[in-house]
Amino acid sequence: MKINKVLRSAIAEAMGVMLFITSIVAANYNPTFHNIALAGTLVVMILITATVSGGHLNPAVSLFFFARKAIDLQTLLVYWVAQLSGAALGLYLGFALSGSSVAAVSAPAGISQSGAIIGEVMATTVLVIIIARLASTKREAIIPFAVGIWVLAASTFTLTGAQANPAVTFALMLRDGFTQNHLAIVLAEFAGALLALIYVVVLDGDVKKAKKKK
Repeated sequence: MKINKVLRSAIAEAMGVMLFITSIVAANYNPTFHNIALAGTLVVMILITATVSGGHLNPAVSLFFFARKAIDLQTLLVYWVAQLSGAALGLYLGFALSGSSVAAVSAPAGISQSGAIIGEVMATTVLVIIIARLASTKREAIIPFAVGIWVLAASTFTLTGAQANPAVTFALMLRDGFTQNHLAIVLAEFAGALLALIYVVVLDGDVKKAKKKK
């Protein structure tokens, strides 16, 4: 069955994000394995979707590749719609699996807003750098595992659990209701993608200069 390439990629992105969000929501009811479950699910989803859509599964990652001219504006917008749709479906599927209804959840007490923002900027920046540098150095095969390891590690030392993904934050908005805190986190995640772009451009420039000298 032939399906338009963009549509096929959108379906892959929506499915990947949906299952990733499902693991985040449903695994919350088994906190012992929560971080391992979401990191493992993310690795598998990237492996499954990598050859179809590039395995972005993250609006910030898609923005980075758009800025690098790896995808066009139409593809970026289609990916964003697919990713956010997948996040919404994943939220409801996760609650269905856990046997609970979707309801607002109060933020944990003692969360520092500035600390949360710094953590999200850092988590997203490093995440995108990992993907970009491994791709540019022809080591795409290990991207899923490197991303999974980073998400697992960052989830243990950031106040937000290293969302590092506007689609994840969007799902939390649907769960908790829109707040300025959520908006700040989304902006922090996109800022992280832009910081990664600057970092990678500088490194790629050095690599190209070295190649020219040879």
